[in-house]
Amino acid sequence: MQTRDYTSFTSAAKPRFRHVAAQLGYEQVSGIVYLKQIDGWYQLFFLQAARHGNDFFYVNYGILVPDLCPVAAPMPLGDCGMLLSDRLRDADETGGFGRETKADIEASAARVLIQYRKYALPWHARLNSWDAIAAEYLRVNPIEEALLGKHTSAFGEDFRAATYGYLLLKANRKADALRWLREAERLLSLPVYDTRDGQVVHALEKFARLRKPTDSEVRDLHQVRETIALIDA
Repeated sequence: MQTRDYTSFTSAAKPRFRHVAAQLGYEQVSGIVYLKQIDGWYQLFFLQAARHGNDFFYVNYGILVPDLCPVAAPMPLGDCGMLLSDRLRDADETGGFGRETKADIEASAARVLIQYRKYALPWHARLNSWDAIAAEYLRVNPIEEALLGKHTSAFGEDFRAATYGYLLLKANRKADALRWLREAERLLSLPVYDTRDGQVVHALEKFARLRKPTDSEVRDLHQVRETIALIDA
């Protein structure tokens, strides 16, 4: 069995992924984070070392939008989660790339470059406009046009409705954006109760406890209302 010949995966990966970043046109932010700025958004891939002593790493890729809400300050890139994402697969159809030694990381970097060109670049090419990004966001998230006015916030539908509304606004579809932002406003304004059996409801039930809105929920509601006013002005 091989013995790991490095102490930090980030440090070991950095020189071995430098040529990957250069050939793909990405900025090497660190040994594990790689960015490319597009028209209002960023393409990203990052290396995620598997835990529990496993000698492989994942390559996750996706899209960052740091200034999604028009009335909010842009988020720092380090705090901005991926809006849409996927995971690169190795040639053997597994998700992990070897990292047991520096030589393994070097070999994995070569395969990552091949697989990224084969799968991730076409994925990004399909998401080449705000319209395309908005459509993909709606496709992969549990919100539906037919349920406008009927969604609950039990599984984050309030956040997703607002996000989709902001994306539609980026695509200059103001009427559609308004419909979804008003849905987000409705959801964020509803009282939320936790029942004894762990359910989330919006109408008071026996033994249910009213949940106090978090600071982020209060902020989100304020920003949604400001954006609606901005569109209506």
